[in-house]
Amino acid sequence: MTLLTLSASVPSIKPFCYAKDDCNPTHTQSAVCFIALYLIALGTGGIKPCVSTYGADQFDDADETEKKQKSSFFNWFYFSINVGALVATSVLVWVQDNVGWGWGFGIPAVAMAIAVASFFSGTRLYRNQKPGGSPLTRICQVLVASVKKYRVRVPADKTLLYETADTESAIKGSRKIDHTKDFR
Repeated sequence: MTLLTLSASVPSIKPFCYAKDDCNPTHTQSAVCFIALYLIALGTGGIKPCVSTYGADQFDDADETEKKQKSSFFNWFYFSINVGALVATSVLVWVQDNVGWGWGFGIPAVAMAIAVASFFSGTRLYRNQKPGGSPLTRICQVLVASVKKYRVRVPADKTLLYETADTESAIKGSRKIDHTKDFR
């Protein structure tokens, strides 16, 4: 975000425009702009799938109070995501059109810096789950088991469909999947 803000603000890397829609950037100016955009895409792709799950890891499923707080967390999390999208597609677009592109990119860059500083300031308070082996191994185990048990009949006792408490089904460092009637 900082590099994109600089590419819209610093005269040496900002394209010179003859008229409103008549700009001729140099190769270096284009490269700086595209590198900034690719870095934003890479960062977004890396953090988006992890943020909500890391937030969920902060709550203990065994504690009923924290289980309710987890639900509230997701409500506020997605509400914040949508409010951010609304502000980005309305207020920031207005700022870019009426004030300038430097401000239009600078405001979210400052907001991102504040968010990163806020996140790292709470590092000592976070619950970190230990990794339970390779996720690819677990996916392969599920695929192999589903192929092997393709013709197995469903038992009348539905509790037999879920993980057992013995060590045979235990994966070191992972939690058991709770029984639920919400999803078949």
